[in-house]
Amino acid sequence: MSKIQTWFPTSIYYVENLISEQENNKLVDYIKWKSKEIKRGGESWFTDVYNTHQTYCIHTDEIFSNLFNAVKKETIDFAKKLGSDHEYNIDGSWWNIYNENDYQEYHYHPDSYFSAVYWFTNPEGSGDLIFQSPLTPIARPFKNLTANNLTSETCYYNPPPCSLVIFPSTLMHMVYRCKNKTPRITGAFNLV
Repeated sequence: MSKIQTWFPTSIYYVENLISEQENNKLVDYIKWKSKEIKRGGESWFTDVYNTHQTYCIHTDEIFSNLFNAVKKETIDFAKKLGSDHEYNIDGSWWNIYNENDYQEYHYHPDSYFSAVYWFTNPEGSGDLIFQSPLTPIARPFKNLTANNLTSETCYYNPPPCSLVIFPSTLMHMVYRCKNKTPRITGAFNLV
């Protein structure tokens, strides 16, 4: 008897309809209004994406309370499935506004256990969120390889608005160059 065993899987948690469309739309309007007065963050990045990293924490603003409570709950549920019963809390959060030609280079979040991305908007042409496998790539790819979840070196997410992805903070990720004509708006969360 033979079977494939997966010893070093990389787990990513995915949820759609995290909050209602009505509440999400209210938050989008708030972000667009508030962005006019908040200084751009993320100064150490190469990209010009407008974000509020280290200039404004969305999890400290009461208007986002249902969202950050849902992010925290889903992260704790994910952690339990991975064998951790710790109550993870949001330690940092910000929003990103991607316009046409914006992208985000590969990076990871070294000071947290879990990170999450929430899609407020994701218009046609928006760049994919891309994760890179933490495993050393195969030096010589197999012949006639059709990549799947056992052999792929990357995976992609481009979900509808109100979706959430939670992942280990050390997982390298990026956003592919956007071709959207209206803003792609996401929220980022780090949990400790």
